[in-house]
Amino acid sequence: MPDRPTSEPKQFVQSALVMQVADVIKSTNYYQEILGFNCDYVSDDYGCVWRDNAAIHFAKSNEPQTGLRLFHWLNDVDQFYDEIKQKGAKISIEIGDRDYQLRDFGIKDINGALLIFGQDIY
Repeated sequence: MPDRPTSEPKQFVQSALVMQVADVIKSTNYYQEILGFNCDYVSDDYGCVWRDNAAIHFAKSNEPQTGLRLFHWLNDVDQFYDEIKQKGAKISIEIGDRDYQLRDFGIKDINGALLIFGQDIY
């Protein structure tokens, strides 16, 4: 397993997934209202949301992506689970300790992407 990210990276500062979606504004709003992300920029064609060191971009497409899975490492997965469940997130994989040494859960966003949130079990 790689080392945790540092505040002084040697080269790569951050990565951002660019998700092809049918409705950029609706997607951006979902990530802000339900998942607690911030928004840097949004238009009908392109948007960017971020929370801490996680960033996701949205690009308008007539052929949205399917089968997308994205894993987010968290410091406190139980706190985030409670936070977004109270905001109406639809949990598709219930929170639990896994045999692969992670505690995680999953949701499907409004575009059908599976988002997994987890933390190491020590």
